[in-house]
Amino acid sequence: MRKLNTRRQWRCMNKLLCQVCGGPAVDPESPLIPWLLTKTVFERTGLDSGRTNAPPTCWNCVPTALEQCPMLRDDFTLYTVRSVETAGVLANLYRPGIFREPIPTAHNVFVPWDASRYHPRTLAVAKVLELHGMKHVGP
Repeated sequence: MRKLNTRRQWRCMNKLLCQVCGGPAVDPESPLIPWLLTKTVFERTGLDSGRTNAPPTCWNCVPTALEQCPMLRDDFTLYTVRSVETAGVLANLYRPGIFREPIPTAHNVFVPWDASRYHPRTLAVAKVLELHGMKHVGP
């Protein structure tokens, strides 16, 4: 299981910052956003769209990410993304037990913002973005 710095992940997702260097990930020339994705952090939702909890990676840091991240060594695809919108969270779900202590019921489940019936028993661990205008760039 990989460790995730929730605060850093949310900051990178909210401001479209590179997950490696923390600088802007948006290409100032194009203004597309490079995104390295693996099958484990991506769910396709349309022909050129999908959901992920992985922050973007700026062009300068793509080689470093590929070299240093074990997940990317095994499986990755590089995309450019035109736009993003917030979709929800990956979360652990709980139910109240005896004396109201929380009992885990599900782990790493996607909970959309509009699924309010789940919100009272949800502990968010990662923000999820919907990526739009995706174009395949590399492997």
